[in-house]
Amino acid sequence: MAKTVKILQAPQAGLSDMAKLQDLNVESILENIRQRFEADQIYTYIGSILAAVNPYKTIPNLYDFEVMEAYDKRHIGDLPPHIYAIANDAYYSMWKQTANQCVLISGESGAGKTESTKFILNYLSKMSQASAVETGNDVSVEKCILQSSPILEAFGNAKTVYNNNSSRFGKFIQLAFSSRGVIEGGKVQDYLLEKNRVVGQNPGERNYHIFYALILGAPDEMKQKLGLGAPEKYKYINQSGCIKDPNINDQQIYSDVNEALKDMKLNDEQVSDMFELLGAILHIGNLDFITAGGAQVSSMSVLKQAADLLSVDEYQLANALTEKTRLLRGELISTPLDEHQARDSRDSLAMNLYARCFHWIISRINVRIRTKPTFHSVGVLDIFGFENFEVNRFEQFNINFANEKLQEYFNKHIFSLEQHEYNAEGLDWVDIDWQDNGECLDLIVRKLGLLSLIDEESRFPKGTDGTMLDKLHSNHAKNGFYIKPRVNNSKFGIKHYAGDVFYETTGFLEKNRDTFRDEMLTTIKESRSDFIYDLFEDMQESSQPNAAKKNRKKPTVSSQFQESLHSLMSTLSACNPYFVRCIKPNSTKAPNAFEKTLTLNQLRYSGMLETVKIRRAGFPVRRLFDDFVRRYRPLLGKDTQSSHSQHKCISLLSSYESTNQKWQIGRTKVFLKEDLEIKLERDRAERVETLVTKAKACFKGYRARKAYKATVAKIVFVQKYCRMYRQRRRFLNLKDATITLQRYERGRKARQLFHVMMEERRMEEERKREEQRRRAEEEQRELERLKAEAKLRELEELQAKLEEDARIKAEEEAAKKKREEEERQRVLEKAKAIEAAKRLEEEQAKIRAEEERLKLENELRIRREEEALRLEKEEAERLVEEKRLEEEVRRREEELAYAMQQVMTHFDDSIAQFEEADQDSEYQDDDPDEDSVSRKSDDLQYWEGYLNMKCGGMVNTWKKRYCVLRDETLMWFRAKQEALKSGWLMKKGGGTSTLSRRNWRKRFFVLKGIELAYYESDSDGAPCKGIINIKQTKDILDSSFGRESSLDIITDKRTYHIVADNADDLSEWFSILMRVKNANEYELKQMQDEDANPKNAIGTLDVAVIDSVVPVHLQTKPNAFAIITAERVFNMSADSPEDMNGWLKALTQYHKGQRTYSKEEILMSGWLTKENTGTISRPGITRKKRYFILTSHSLDIYKSVDLQHKLGAIALNRLCSVTVPDDKMFKEIGTWKFTIHSRRYSYNLFTPSNDEAWKWTYAIQEVIDSKPPIETPSQILIKELREASLNGYNDEIDKIYKLNPILRNVPYMLKSPLLPLPYGQIMSSNLDKGYTTLQDEAVKIFNVLQGSEQLPDPMPVIQGILQTCQDLKPLQDEVYCQLVKQTTWVKDADNLNNLRNWQILCCMCCTFIPSRSILRYVRFHIKRQVELSPKTQMAAYAGYALEALKRTRTREFVPSRDEIIAILGRRDMNATVFCHGGGSCQISINSSTTAGQVIHTLVKGMNLDSCYNRFSLYEKSGLVEKAIDDRSVVADILAKFESLNAQNDDGNKDSRFRARGLSDRGKPWQLFFKLFCFLDTQSVKPDSIEYSFLFEQAHEEVIRGKFPATDEQLIHLSALRMQFDKGDYVHGDWINDLTEVYPVDRLKVKPKEDNDFGFQQRDRKDTFISGTLRGIGEKTLKRLQKSASDDNILESVYRDDVSATITAIIDKWRTLKGTSAERAQNIYMSFMRSWKYFGSRLFEVECHDGRQAYPKSIWLSVNKSMVAVHKINDPNPLDEFPYEKILSFGAPIPNEYKIIVEGRRSELTFDTTEVFEIAKLMKAYINEIVKKRNMIPA
Repeated sequence: MAKTVKILQAPQAGLSDMAKLQDLNVESILENIRQRFEADQIYTYIGSILAAVNPYKTIPNLYDFEVMEAYDKRHIGDLPPHIYAIANDAYYSMWKQTANQCVLISGESGAGKTESTKFILNYLSKMSQASAVETGNDVSVEKCILQSSPILEAFGNAKTVYNNNSSRFGKFIQLAFSSRGVIEGGKVQDYLLEKNRVVGQNPGERNYHIFYALILGAPDEMKQKLGLGAPEKYKYINQSGCIKDPNINDQQIYSDVNEALKDMKLNDEQVSDMFELLGAILHIGNLDFITAGGAQVSSMSVLKQAADLLSVDEYQLANALTEKTRLLRGELISTPLDEHQARDSRDSLAMNLYARCFHWIISRINVRIRTKPTFHSVGVLDIFGFENFEVNRFEQFNINFANEKLQEYFNKHIFSLEQHEYNAEGLDWVDIDWQDNGECLDLIVRKLGLLSLIDEESRFPKGTDGTMLDKLHSNHAKNGFYIKPRVNNSKFGIKHYAGDVFYETTGFLEKNRDTFRDEMLTTIKESRSDFIYDLFEDMQESSQPNAAKKNRKKPTVSSQFQESLHSLMSTLSACNPYFVRCIKPNSTKAPNAFEKTLTLNQLRYSGMLETVKIRRAGFPVRRLFDDFVRRYRPLLGKDTQSSHSQHKCISLLSSYESTNQKWQIGRTKVFLKEDLEIKLERDRAERVETLVTKAKACFKGYRARKAYKATVAKIVFVQKYCRMYRQRRRFLNLKDATITLQRYERGRKARQLFHVMMEERRMEEERKREEQRRRAEEEQRELERLKAEAKLRELEELQAKLEEDARIKAEEEAAKKKREEEERQRVLEKAKAIEAAKRLEEEQAKIRAEEERLKLENELRIRREEEALRLEKEEAERLVEEKRLEEEVRRREEELAYAMQQVMTHFDDSIAQFEEADQDSEYQDDDPDEDSVSRKSDDLQYWEGYLNMKCGGMVNTWKKRYCVLRDETLMWFRAKQEALKSGWLMKKGGGTSTLSRRNWRKRFFVLKGIELAYYESDSDGAPCKGIINIKQTKDILDSSFGRESSLDIITDKRTYHIVADNADDLSEWFSILMRVKNANEYELKQMQDEDANPKNAIGTLDVAVIDSVVPVHLQTKPNAFAIITAERVFNMSADSPEDMNGWLKALTQYHKGQRTYSKEEILMSGWLTKENTGTISRPGITRKKRYFILTSHSLDIYKSVDLQHKLGAIALNRLCSVTVPDDKMFKEIGTWKFTIHSRRYSYNLFTPSNDEAWKWTYAIQEVIDSKPPIETPSQILIKELREASLNGYNDEIDKIYKLNPILRNVPYMLKSPLLPLPYGQIMSSNLDKGYTTLQDEAVKIFNVLQGSEQLPDPMPVIQGILQTCQDLKPLQDEVYCQLVKQTTWVKDADNLNNLRNWQILCCMCCTFIPSRSILRYVRFHIKRQVELSPKTQMAAYAGYALEALKRTRTREFVPSRDEIIAILGRRDMNATVFCHGGGSCQISINSSTTAGQVIHTLVKGMNLDSCYNRFSLYEKSGLVEKAIDDRSVVADILAKFESLNAQNDDGNKDSRFRARGLSDRGKPWQLFFKLFCFLDTQSVKPDSIEYSFLFEQAHEEVIRGKFPATDEQLIHLSALRMQFDKGDYVHGDWINDLTEVYPVDRLKVKPKEDNDFGFQQRDRKDTFISGTLRGIGEKTLKRLQKSASDDNILESVYRDDVSATITAIIDKWRTLKGTSAERAQNIYMSFMRSWKYFGSRLFEVECHDGRQAYPKSIWLSVNKSMVAVHKINDPNPLDEFPYEKILSFGAPIPNEYKIIVEGRRSELTFDTTEVFEIAKLMKAYINEIVKKRNMIPA
């Protein structure tokens, strides 16, 4: 603290305030500044203006925290000058002046503006932190604002020749303070980043700090990831010769930036993406180009590194840098760029990448420090200083223009406004002259000024820097502030306030246009990195519809800068300014060096002398009289008698200074010197402190007395309660004793009574036991008596039997045998009798059971007959009742008809006229306008009020209803809608059980505000059965299960179970209840103010069915009118005639469509012929002529030009579309047709004029484009989730998932798509697919998703969904959203339906890339579902889908069945690749494997790494083949094969395929591996695999007829092939298929004249065709052809030629006996290699050459070094064109190939169907040339 005090108390060199200088001139000011500078006192006041000299060194202790505390709450001048004094005064002036403050820091580059800005921000942050500590607030915002400085400096500052840390952009930092003085947020606004510094710097300067910090400070892992090495390797940072600076610590910058990025809450992924972009920019700078058929990238490895970091395709990036595409007649035409244009494209890409990244960083800083509206703010402007380099360009022009504006602002506040106010207030004042720069600004910004002319020339397509300079010279050469160079060069000059500056115009227009070609924008937008895409998301392509017109209106860089500068000036004008003038003491950035000349120049052009003069003589402090009195009221004595404010001001100021030198009185204000104001403020503070001390004393005394009285009252209160407590305890003790005695006495009596009762009970039980014992004994004795009697009877019977037996024995002893026999017979008979009796008994039991059954059946029959009689009786009664009701209805209808007749008889004359006019307007028109489109009047879009209604019907009484006319619907309610929602629901209350439905009651629920009431019925006055306060509920749960749609409302006391009729109704109730529960008062009020809901209306009427609306004369209802429809009459009565007239006017205009337009409303009008083509078919429809009026909202349709009968209107929104006039239709019917697609219908409109058709089309399209995009709830949901996820609000995400009904699996059908889809019928190329509209197809797909689990084979459904999405691109995002919805909130993650939806999602992810917003949404959904159910089958599918999204490429075909099976199994699929000789191999691929990856795998597997030529994959069918691009997806090719094979099976055969150029006699389709580029055919060794490929492809070219050879040579080659294939000839061998060894197509035409190229040939007469029909001569053959009646003669010729050819080949074959296969192969290849151009690919084309130098049909030869032109079968070329001479090549139109050759006057143009094959092959050879050149060391 001692050091700090020493600094502040050090003697001041010179004067601290230059307004106190006695000798006032520039020299004295300069000397004063020099003295202070040499004493390390760099700050000097000029009144309240601060001059700061950059010391270029660190002054110890000057900015310590103790110094900050010393300046806190101190006035300017109390302490030595300091930047903290300005910041402190600005901080406290927010309260003193109750206004926003701003600090303007100005000066040249290198004067210290950036450091001054940081000191001010640091001071304000410390003040805010001190206030935050006092109030207990968080101080993270202040830290973020301070931490933004390292980021902005690293990305926006660079080393220049004048400054090591020069700001290359302007910034205005606005700090928002609360009323307590705490920083609550802020905003950073940037201006004009110097983008061209990214790609080039002046000598001795550096690029932006961040590039060097990244290379020198990043860890090795980061640099390895980015592919970065030493900084000297990168062109963008090494071209200036300055890489390192000893005063700049790049490692520390990297560390500071990383720490600051963490404070900004940027996650690791965002930081990594940002550094990857910077690394990509450095690699892009190392790209260079060579000329080979146009500009070509010279180093593909560097390009690959840049492309990988940008997550784009390297080939697509190369094309974007080297080619320019344009749209011509609907075709995209590619044109190669030259080297200079390619380098410009490279630099443009780098500059735009960096600029977009910089703006993104500032946006993230603003998001981090953003705040709500606060008390006031302090702004700090740190903008680029005035610059004057040796070469000044477009950036310096804008920078100096900004400084001119700031100088004007300074002059305005310091000189102009101040002196104007002195004169206006009548002060005694002599004006001070000052340098006005207004004329210089007029030169720049006025109409036809410099900026206007530059912008005008920038918008001209042919405008150049030269034409711009000519315009500037011609318009402003005579202007005194414009300098035209004496020497004619490319410069112009301006006399700025700081001196003359000359600007180099080269590159002015290009930088002002800020062009970024569509090719590069498209490539960048296809990046797989969300970060890269987000940077360019809002940038539109110029090739979009209507882009040409938008491009003309596109703001230029200078106009945008001018607009932002104007906004800045407006912001500054609303603030109280403070000025800090930074001065640069020397140009070498050396400490303790003071250059007088440099400093003097700065003092002069900044107007420092004039500033000192006006601050010395002027009165910078001024206040209104009342404000002054209010401010200094504590200093006014009580003896001030005057009540006038002016007199009070004079009285007070006279007491301070009676000479009036330091103050003056104006007409309305008091004017003060700053030192007098400071004195007043000090005295005021002292006086206020005294008064506050007295007030505190009084208040403290009052508070003490109040506390004493409160204490006494409390003591008395306590005493009272103590006494009461003591008496109460005494009473309670007595009471307890009494109760105890009573208790004991009652107990004694109770026990006594208990004993008596127990004794009585015991005696009663003994009596009962004795009685039971006695009864048991009697029963026992009776039983014994009965047993004795039975025994006695048995003994008597036994005795009698014995006696009888003895008698019988004595009598019949002689005949014993006979008796025994008789006894035996008797026993048998007895047994039979017993059996018969038993059988009889069973039969009787059966008879009884049958009788019982018959009895029951009879009773049941009688009961049924009685029930039938009862039902017949009830039916008869019902019929009687129905008959009575029919009679009643008939009677009511008669009464209604009579009432209508009465109404119609009371119509007055005006109504009769109305009907007469209505009859006149009738016409025969079958158009659906009247019931399909809107007739809403713009003037009467909404009408509401109370009406008395009588609607007829059963109860014909008047009832008061609240009526609303809106959206072509008349609705009436019981009362004005105050409820948020109402309707019938089933309710069961109490507990959580739902067992029995007997307790359920149907109640009418009404939600008003936060109360949900339920009633017995919906009638007026129905009793309320209960009210639920929604705000006090614990939770509201969706308890739907299965088909039941229910929710639970849980309160503290009970749970209400509520069931809705359907899921839609439940969703609405759940949504509105949750909104009410979570809404604040403002949101609740907004909900209550919503319009009436038609669902709550008790009746509605569509205005389209109204026949007429007429007033009615009724005595009881004087203001009555009737609405008459085809079915009913609605009688209405208003309260007043005005209301009735209003309703009549509204309903009439709605119904009749009458409309008047202002001139401004009509955009276009005229007659058109209309034809409806909507979804409703109308047979026999005819075209009708109608009058159309186009407004900014709709296309209105009228019957005639008088606009009296409106037939309808087509409402236009963003989803509508209009087609262009149809040329084909004009040729057919002679009129031009264009179609408008609206929500429900499509309208064909016709006009005979082509110009008129285009005018209507453009006008309607402009209206459609002007409409805001339609946003569905799903899109709003996606935005909310993205915002919450970016900010890390996990609770908010959970809340969204819980409350939003979109994120919910539903079992019912979808009514409308989730995303906005364009209207209109689908115009598909496959008309047999039956597509209708996108909306219908989206709903169909959703319905399919719901029943997918019931399908036995899901393949057709999955392929159908994918095919629909492939045909209808807009449905891809829609299906993704549907799948997200159906896979959310699923109770069982592994149920079949959910897994089926996840399988479909996997297939979608492997096939289609969704739009970026949907892609983020889908990825977020997948990750969330995995987190919720990690160990499930669903999670496995989710992980597979997530990986698929990372690698999916654009597909042309939907996956094949095999691919879908592989996807459902979450595995790779197998593909077969064939090669020559019938060989094949299986490879494993996935849905994104490219042909290049397959080629790499095959080359590795066959050990072809060191081969001399380049391979490729082909689509092959027989002899027809097509090379597959390396970027093509192999699975896509296989899917195409499956599609073609399916079409083959349908019988289409080859006709459709030949049109594609891909068919050969229906042979199977194959993936073929073969050579593509023949780079070195001579070096291939005969025993290698590559040699075999070369041999097979050479033979393939021979049999295709694409090799120049004579017939004898071809015979020899064919024989060698037969020897190679079959060995020596064996007698009887024959060639079954000549096409395998010989080009048979040559036999179909006359052989050309033989051309010898080194081979001995035979005489023509000895050829093998001698003796055949062809040998008779051409003329004879033609005569035979003409005389022939059929084609037999031609077939005979061909057959004879084939036979002769085979014979010749066999003869040659015989001569090769003993030749081995290897020898035959080598001879064959030696012959092929003997042709100089072997390895060339020959294309048969037709030439268009105006000079007729070539035949019409020729061969175009493409090889490794050139393109050549041959005659057919001629081995020697007519012309050769090396690639170095080819300027460009391509297909300007289909089937036409064009080559532009250097030095050739005319273009080479060829007709061919193989334009893409030729271009692909040429490009491949050029790339190989580029690679080869890069491999050769320099």
